[in-house]
Amino acid sequence: MFANLKFSRPLKSSFVNYTWLLFDADNTLFDFSAAEAASLRDCIEQTDIGWSEEVLGIYREINHEAWVAYENGQLDKSQIRHIRFERLLDRFRCAHDVIALSDRYRMGLAASRHLLDGALEMLQTVAPHYKLGLITNGLTEVQYPRLKATGIERFFPDVVVISDEIGVAKPHQAFFDHAFGLMGRPDPENVLVIGDNPVADIGGALNYGCHACWLKTPGVMKKPPSKPQYEINNISEVLEILGIQGQ
Repeated sequence: MFANLKFSRPLKSSFVNYTWLLFDADNTLFDFSAAEAASLRDCIEQTDIGWSEEVLGIYREINHEAWVAYENGQLDKSQIRHIRFERLLDRFRCAHDVIALSDRYRMGLAASRHLLDGALEMLQTVAPHYKLGLITNGLTEVQYPRLKATGIERFFPDVVVISDEIGVAKPHQAFFDHAFGLMGRPDPENVLVIGDNPVADIGGALNYGCHACWLKTPGVMKKPPSKPQYEINNISEVLEILGIQGQ
């Protein structure tokens, strides 16, 4: 089951004594790719563009560029809501109500129940042993409903940090400062951050002094700016890192 697990650095002992696990949300716990495709298709079918895998690919390029700009402070949280659909409609020279389309898309995401395979079982297994937090670059009106719809909000009773809500995004230090304030300022070396984004999650965690576990997404070629302690290909492999048997 854990044949692809990679320990990037030698550990001081068999297992580090982590007190906190901080999870990214999209494509770490939530299957964002599936939710994105379903919600986008529903929106595109309201237009004259016509649904295709090509449209999905173009939107994903636009979306990625927009979120990178947001993380770098080049777009604010109000712009990120609508600019992606402005650019998509411009690309296809399609006249449509941008705000209505964007709102419909976010409502579709918010109602999504897609979790990555093994995510729920992994959370159920680690929850009795660690304090858990959720740290996400996302929109408030999307992330909170999804936490409730998927039933995983119960695993994060005290620490849910959403960039849209606090006005700063990963990988910036201020984002982690906010999270650590809610956590009671633990030693960063006793905190393991698990995420798929090599810059926002892994780079941000390592720069803050945390340990990092990179969940590698198929097709993503970009590597973290610094080497994380762990690299995995499936979220269930977190259990092997922690030395816990799955349910």
